[in-house]
Amino acid sequence: MKIILLEDIKGKGKKGEVKEFAAGYANFLMKNKKGIEATPGNVAKMEREKKENLALAATQLTDAKAFKENIEKLEVVIKVKAGKEGKVFGSVSSKSIVDAYKAQHNITIDKRKMDLGKDIKGLGVVKVPITVHPEVKAMLTVKVEAE
Repeated sequence: MKIILLEDIKGKGKKGEVKEFAAGYANFLMKNKKGIEATPGNVAKMEREKKENLALAATQLTDAKAFKENIEKLEVVIKVKAGKEGKVFGSVSSKSIVDAYKAQHNITIDKRKMDLGKDIKGLGVVKVPITVHPEVKAMLTVKVEAE
């Protein structure tokens, strides 16, 4: 029996593939909503959804590239208390960077997408990588200054 898989099934196939299965396993897949019968109507519907998803993915990629260009032009300044030798009291975390971008440029960034590693503990300019889209990475410019 031909089945269109509705999700990835380990060792059997990926979402959207049309596969041939034994009748018993095919019924199991359909009962658990992991697959549907591969009728001409269902196959056409799946193809339409694939095309729509590709168009949506292309739009998201274009938007992500535009967002990357926008945030890479901007610099955020964070003022912190520091000692005589430029040693920062405390540290600058990803949350404080996100808050500063929101306050200074009205841009919302997800702190979980930042790859800060360790908190910033010194003065100066730091480039912080951020994942805007799985295919697009940007570099945020963070300038840490003494108050």
